[in-house]
Amino acid sequence: MAPARVIAHGVIDYHPVVACTATDVADHMQKWFEAGACDGFSLAIDGYHDGVDAFVDQVVPIVQERGLFQLDYEGATLRAHLGARDQYGLDPRITEPSG
Repeated sequence: MAPARVIAHGVIDYHPVVACTATDVADHMQKWFEAGACDGFSLAIDGYHDGVDAFVDQVVPIVQERGLFQLDYEGATLRAHLGARDQYGLDPRITEPSG
C-alpha cells in the first residue's frame, strides 16, 4: 500500500484521541489490542482535572472485566513484576570510572 493511502486510512495515528465514554475508550483499546496493533498503552491523561481518577475508576474496571488488564501482580514491586534483578545502591555503570 502506498504511504499516502496508509495515512489516508488512519493506520498511522500515533496519538489517537478518544474523548467519549469509558466504554468507548475501553472498546478502542480492545480493538487495538485484539488486532495485534499493540501489546500495551502509553496514556496521555489530563492530569490537571480528574482525568487520571476517571481513567482508573471507570476504564480500568471495564478492561479488567474483559480480561485485557490483569488483576494481580506476582511481586510487590515493578522490578519484581518484570523479573528484573535486585539492585542496591547506585548503578555501577554510572558511578565507576570508565576505562
